[in-house]
Amino acid sequence: MNSRERVRAVLAHKIPDRIPNGLGGCETAGMHIVAYDRLQKVLGCESAPPRLDTFMVNAVFEEPLIKAMDGDIILLDSPRMCQSQLRGDVAEQWKDQTLWGKQFRVPTSVLFEEREDGATVWKGKRDKICPKGGYYFDSPAPTDMTGDLIVPDPDDYNPSPVLNEERLRALEEQAKRLYNETDLSICLGETVHDLQVKPGGMVNAMMLMIEEPDVMHALLDKSVEVALEHLKQVEQAVGKYVDILAIAHDFGDNRGVTIGDGLWREIYKPHYKKLFTEWKKITDMKINLHSCGSISSIMDDLIECGVDIINPVQTSAANMSVDFLKERFGDRVIFYGGAYDSQLLAQSMSYEEVYNAVCQNIKVLGKGGNFIFAGVHNLPGDMPEHHIKAMMDAYFDTRSYS
Repeated sequence: MNSRERVRAVLAHKIPDRIPNGLGGCETAGMHIVAYDRLQKVLGCESAPPRLDTFMVNAVFEEPLIKAMDGDIILLDSPRMCQSQLRGDVAEQWKDQTLWGKQFRVPTSVLFEEREDGATVWKGKRDKICPKGGYYFDSPAPTDMTGDLIVPDPDDYNPSPVLNEERLRALEEQAKRLYNETDLSICLGETVHDLQVKPGGMVNAMMLMIEEPDVMHALLDKSVEVALEHLKQVEQAVGKYVDILAIAHDFGDNRGVTIGDGLWREIYKPHYKKLFTEWKKITDMKINLHSCGSISSIMDDLIECGVDIINPVQTSAANMSVDFLKERFGDRVIFYGGAYDSQLLAQSMSYEEVYNAVCQNIKVLGKGGNFIFAGVHNLPGDMPEHHIKAMMDAYFDTRSYS
């Protein structure tokens, strides 16, 4: 099988010749740009300076590296997260930038400033700060914690139903090139409008769910309609080339569903049911839902709504062990990720310890199919090089179904 055939077999709940490698294949299955730089060394394929994609400072996985690691999925673009296009002749959309003492490439629209205290500021509407010695940019403290309920008028909520035509045509051109010139399965990052509606901020939105549920339902109704209009445009542009389309909504924390199972079912489930039911009428692109945290208590609901793929499979959260997930849901949904969880594998752990842990996770999640190899979310910038080698060696040694 080639990569595209391999991934499509898994998406059809069939067992391919080996477990597909989806590392870097979606926006939340990659690596911090510094860790990616180490991965290049491990694989012996150092090339041009890595490019930075999204506010999570993860790297763009380039075609030579995907080939070197026997990767099977390529991320076409990140339209909602990165202003610069990821693929094609787009060098003018990227510029050199020194970060963490190394040379990288960042979108031309991004501005960084060094402070006297060694911190780096990511300039924007709300400046983000990476302290000296850190790997991530912290957003300013929220200002929406007053506790005073703000009730919006749903008539004032009118997200545009039209996607950028120039970006759509660029997506079409590059999807066609990747489809014709490679055998990789293509994933498109978060592109359509989603249901992460937070009027007045997260706290206010949570209060609205309880105090004014009709208002939240009206806002979510509009979100679904806009998402479906976007989906029609994406399908027209790239539907015949793309296998997987991402959408995100973080429902969980380390303990469980943040707003509780009952409230989630009352507020969100009917809208996801409608969105994903109509989604499947519009396109064959599979639904890759990204949700962090412990979501096993609503996994049956998500599957009922029509989710095809769950990512990032946060195995460190409550009731999210690989054994439990595979036993309960492994025949009905595809798990994308879960092989290496940085919250469980301490940096002090040896190569052998990491290798054995990753092997075990791959064997459990891969049994009977319905698994795409990747870490848990984007692997951190301080991931040791020997951990990266152990993870990759574990994949190479356990990817066979025989």
